[in-house]
Amino acid sequence: MTFLHEIGHAIWGIVAGGKLTYMKIAYLEIYPYLTLSSKFVLGLTIVEGLTTDFARGLFLLGGSVTTNIISWLLALICSLIKHKVKLRITLKILGLFGILDLPFYVFLPQIGLRHWFILGGKTPEPLLGARKIGISDSTFYIIIILSTFRLLFLYFKSYYERCWRKIKYSLSIDSNKVWIIKFFLY
Repeated sequence: MTFLHEIGHAIWGIVAGGKLTYMKIAYLEIYPYLTLSSKFVLGLTIVEGLTTDFARGLFLLGGSVTTNIISWLLALICSLIKHKVKLRITLKILGLFGILDLPFYVFLPQIGLRHWFILGGKTPEPLLGARKIGISDSTFYIIIILSTFRLLFLYFKSYYERCWRKIKYSLSIDSNKVWIIKFFLY
């Protein structure tokens, strides 16, 4: 997912009018030359020539938004794969990192932690990007929370359904009266 995150920065930065000048993941420098380095960096992408705040905002948002989009695609693929359990588990693990990328990168740096608790960025990169393209903090928080919970429900649907049956049974809720809840959760 780190690779996809950094590719997302590169793609969105190029789409916004910039030029990719450097990309590195862990010890592997990917661009401009494929080589190994002695210094560990979880991920770093440099795109130069972003002349507007909007362009810089797209670049900053690009990494975590890309992993979020990939998580949605993996959820769709998992729903289509019924009999290959090991493949579904692998895709769900990969998707889980994609799901957590956006909320972790927004919220953890704001409380003094890094993107992945002890690794990764120190600033809330996607939030800064959202601000630069004109999205308010509260709107962005709501989008992140709704997207994250919806993805978690998709990835852990069987667990959610068991919990829902227990809640419904324990409260004796009439299924016709909870259509609004089901609309948002399914």
